[in-house]
Amino acid sequence: MKLSILTIGAAALAGQAAAFHGSLAATPYLRDSSGLHQELFVQDYLTGSMWSARLDGGFDACTGGQKCWVSLLEAGDDNYSFAVQVWRTDDGCHNIDFEGYLDAHHGFCCGSLPCDIWA
Repeated sequence: MKLSILTIGAAALAGQAAAFHGSLAATPYLRDSSGLHQELFVQDYLTGSMWSARLDGGFDACTGGQKCWVSLLEAGDDNYSFAVQVWRTDDGCHNIDFEGYLDAHHGFCCGSLPCDIWA
């Protein structure tokens, strides 16, 4: 019995170790010839990797149950990119769903950006 409890505990810790821990940040609203937008920035605290994306309409376009897809592009030479969903809930929480990329799924933080995200 002790062995199975230890095995379950170890598996739970391993699952948490694979989860994403990093930050989510956004610029103030910007306007250019394509319209109003925010630049999003995601950093992985474990690897130091950083990604950015353009969020057309900013987080204001991703409220009331509306989730927005953005393509995060990694900074550097690799140009690795993947799509995530982002949105802001009515209570002011910023959400991101990695859809399984980086072994992560949904994470959120409430209040202003930048903030820490666990997913």
